Amino acid sequence: MTNILRLCAALLLAATAASAQAVNYAGTTFEIEMIVFERIGGMENSSEDWPAAPRLRYPDKWVDFDTATGGAPLLVPAATQLSNKAAALNRSGDMRVLFHKAWRQVLQQKRNSPAIIIDSGENPGSQSRLGGSVTLSVARYLHLSTNLWLSEPSDDNTGIPLPLPPKAATEEPLDLMSTADFRPAMADRALAPDTTYARHVALLQAERRMRSGELHYIDHPAFGVLIEVRTITSAEEASGT
Repeated sequence: MTNILRLCAALLLAATAASAQAVNYAGTTFEIEMIVFERIGGMENSSEDWPAAPRLRYPDKWVDFDTATGGAPLLVPAATQLSNKAAALNRSGDMRVLFHKAWRQVLQQKRNSPAIIIDSGENPGSQSRLGGSVTLSVARYLHLSTNLWLSEPSDDNTGIPLPLPPKAATEEPLDLMSTADFRPAMADRALAPDTTYARHVALLQAERRMRSGELHYIDHPAFGVLIEVRTITSAEEASGT
């Protein structure tokens, strides 16, 4: 009985320590680097049955790479460390990088975490083939949620309507600790006159638990994601290096 009590006490202490660590992680700055790439011809050559009426929607709580509060960006640009992998994907001949960024972000628990708007940036001012968002949050572990889509354009403006990325209706500073103070998506943009259409849309909706310092790969017949979340020291955070 004594051994059982000791074991229970040890388990309780371990759980308490893990819980304390999880609390300490919230509000911590991490460095994130993400690559989204397509498989060239993946939608045409795959035997996958693409959804006929996919639900494509940007979240109500979001930020993008231009969002700032108090004059400071919420997603602070950082130096990329996976450029060799991006180059290898482009050299392969059957894959092409659509998105590659590195940034620093203060991660919060999921209820306080905004989605990050993602697009390929290949057609400035117009509809990108890559759209959607990713959400990074932290509890006991790092968590990634993807809501990404890759579209095959329609030639005759018929098919699946693609929602336009949301735009901020206000420039008021954001309070990331308030679940009510994120940028609201503008619903009336979903079917705006300049909406474009797709013949096919591939969805990449996944939940992934991650550890810092590990490169994670999320696969799909049409496109995929490479992502790494790195811890940074207090000195690095203070110097911005």
